[in-house]
Amino acid sequence: MVKKLHFTLLLFILCFNGYAQNEPTDCINSIIVCGNTNLELNSNGVGTNDFALPGNFPPDCAFVESQSLWIKVNIVQSGTLAFTITPESSSTGEDYDFAVYGPNVTCNALGTSIRCSSTNPPAAGVSTLTGLNDTETETSEGPGSEGNGFVRSIDALAGEEYYILIDNYSQNGGFDLEFTGTALLPDSPQNDSGTSTSLDLTECDIATDPNDGMTNFDLESNTAAILGTQINTIITYHASEEDASLGNGALTSPYLSTQNNQTIYVRIENTITECFVVDTFLLITDPGPPIAIPTPFIVCDTNDDGNDTNGFVSFLLGNKDSEILNGLNPTDYTLTYHLSQSDADAGTNIIDKTTPYINISNPQTLFVRVQENTSLLCLSTTSFELQVDPLPVANASTLTQCDEYNNPTDGITLFNLNQSIDQITNGNPNRTVTFFEDLTAANMGAPSITNTDAYQNSTTNQQLFVRVTDDTNNCFRIVTLDLQVSITTANNASIAACDDDGIEDGFTEFDLTLANAQVLFGINNPNLSVVYYQNIDDALSETNLITVYTNTTSGTQGTDIVYARIEDNLNQCYGINQVTLFVNPLPDIEELAEAFLCEGSNVTIDSGLQSGTSNNFDYLWSPNGETTESISVSQEGTYTVSITNQITGCSKDRIVSVTSSSPATIIQPIEINDALDNNTVAINVLGSGDYEYAIAFNDANIRTYQDSPIFTDVPPGFHTVYVRDKNGCGPEASQAISVVGFPKYFTPNGDGFHETWNVGGISSQVLGNSIIYIFDRSGKLLKQLVPSGNGWDGTYGGTLMPSSEYWYRVELSDGRVRKGSFSLIR
Repeated sequence: MVKKLHFTLLLFILCFNGYAQNEPTDCINSIIVCGNTNLELNSNGVGTNDFALPGNFPPDCAFVESQSLWIKVNIVQSGTLAFTITPESSSTGEDYDFAVYGPNVTCNALGTSIRCSSTNPPAAGVSTLTGLNDTETETSEGPGSEGNGFVRSIDALAGEEYYILIDNYSQNGGFDLEFTGTALLPDSPQNDSGTSTSLDLTECDIATDPNDGMTNFDLESNTAAILGTQINTIITYHASEEDASLGNGALTSPYLSTQNNQTIYVRIENTITECFVVDTFLLITDPGPPIAIPTPFIVCDTNDDGNDTNGFVSFLLGNKDSEILNGLNPTDYTLTYHLSQSDADAGTNIIDKTTPYINISNPQTLFVRVQENTSLLCLSTTSFELQVDPLPVANASTLTQCDEYNNPTDGITLFNLNQSIDQITNGNPNRTVTFFEDLTAANMGAPSITNTDAYQNSTTNQQLFVRVTDDTNNCFRIVTLDLQVSITTANNASIAACDDDGIEDGFTEFDLTLANAQVLFGINNPNLSVVYYQNIDDALSETNLITVYTNTTSGTQGTDIVYARIEDNLNQCYGINQVTLFVNPLPDIEELAEAFLCEGSNVTIDSGLQSGTSNNFDYLWSPNGETTESISVSQEGTYTVSITNQITGCSKDRIVSVTSSSPATIIQPIEINDALDNNTVAINVLGSGDYEYAIAFNDANIRTYQDSPIFTDVPPGFHTVYVRDKNGCGPEASQAISVVGFPKYFTPNGDGFHETWNVGGISSQVLGNSIIYIFDRSGKLLKQLVPSGNGWDGTYGGTLMPSSEYWYRVELSDGRVRKGSFSLIR
């Protein structure tokens, strides 16, 4: 019979002496291995180092315990005792060692091992398997590279007992132990109940917290089924497989489970052979009916008890049944309501859920018990709150409107119902307000009035119903709103404004509050106020309030009208009246002007009035304070006159800039740059005026004025320069000048033009001592002239000189010498 055992060594690193007294790390705590045993154990350390005891191992098989496990086998049928240890790890570095003691020795007198292997597989170059077999001849091997991991099997006799020490030197994991010899080991007891699921225990969750999955179980109720007909057998129950394997920590009943579906390990042990097996079953906690945790039972306060503000109402508890059962068949369960948890647990003091229940506090907690009808011990409990939310505060109100819609005497008008909301709700922002024409619709919440900003009443003094809903809890209260039509009125008014906004277009901005006094004139009620709207519809609905307003129609005819709504401090309409707007033009004047004041004289300036009769205006001049339409001034400066219409009171300013001026005085000498190809003349003057300049060439009476005092390309000759004041201050200044120049040609052909050639701008009085020399192309002197002569006529010794280029040399009497050429053209 081949028996394969599986062991798991968990490699905990502990102090040398830190081990559990009852762990199978020592011989005295050996695990008894039977023929049908399958164990999984944790080995914590080495316990007592048995190999350190004298004589416990042969010299050729020394090893130090690292992670050890002791097992004991009893032989019930003679044969060979052989086994194979196979590491679960596939690492080539796995190193399992073992030693076998016996037969029939005791742990305190083991003696030398009869079989031992401490071969190191990596060092010896062999596989990681080790054990006993029939082919080996050695009884011990090792350490290190010695041996192949196997030694000779043992010829065992029935009744003999052996101890086997297995040590995992590499500390990498568990191993499989397979017995391969012919000797037989005793069989373990068994679970006669069949399968472990038949042992599963189910109890209702009625201990401690009924919702924690923990309750009491009678573990021993499974003992008879497990034991069956076996004798010499004991049954113990354990919380872990390790405890069951080691026989530690046996559980007693009643046992309080630690969780739902807890696994219990049962140890079945033969008292004669000490062989045992471990099996399992589940502790199943029935949590009771899977009910839902109910939401708070919230209702709004009512007037059923005569008081809708005290927080006490009638609840029909049965309305919560379906929510709590959460889809469970109500015929399978009994659901009851209680005032306390203890009552719910015991099922006592049940509240009748078929009749209205009035809460005793607000909020109030109620407790629920749901019990299975088929298993009366299984039940669930929960709780929820009864909560009564308050109704919103709402005030019955009156809204008064003026009868200004269509027929102002029929009592029918337009109401902006929204204007009553603040009065109804005391201004609470967390309210939804809807209006209805009858009470039934108000209670139902539909249909409501939709045109609340322009609602037309159907009868005089009509009553509406207002539903005020608290947005935080959806509770509502209904109050009345009385619509009344006012027959009172105030005064129509008019206001005028000057078109003085900077653009004279007939439009301007009006401060409408200026009409308040006119509108309220003669009304003795200090609680009235006036607000303004652009049209009658806005005034009725109280929308688009205006305080300042720009007229929309240009002109002064009063075609623009706004509406003044007069109301009291409760927003009740007293009257709606018209306010006519007039825009008055400013005086029609020329706003800016200039005037010039000549030295030693006065100038008259006026208001610049363009239209209208001057006697209909008032005038005020600044800075001199005169009040006439025109004034005479003798000093330059800026003069402002304010012109005010005596009828409209509209004013406009005219600004006159008075600038002084004077005739020019020419500064001598005039700057003349002549005897050049481009002669220039520059005139310098004294005076405060704005001047312009001209030259009359050769004293002709033709002259053109220019702003610049500098003249260029001035022809030679005797001229007159003129300077005059642009503003008309006289007299005009003048000065004769002479500009020396040399003609470029002359044409002595008898036509009367350019018949001779002479230097211009020279006379007997001007540079009279100058001398002129004329040469031909060869440099021959043809003529010598003086400025007072008639000039050269183009002859030499009475002979006409031909057309050609001739040369001159002029020695001016001021010391200048000029040379050049000119052409004779015939």
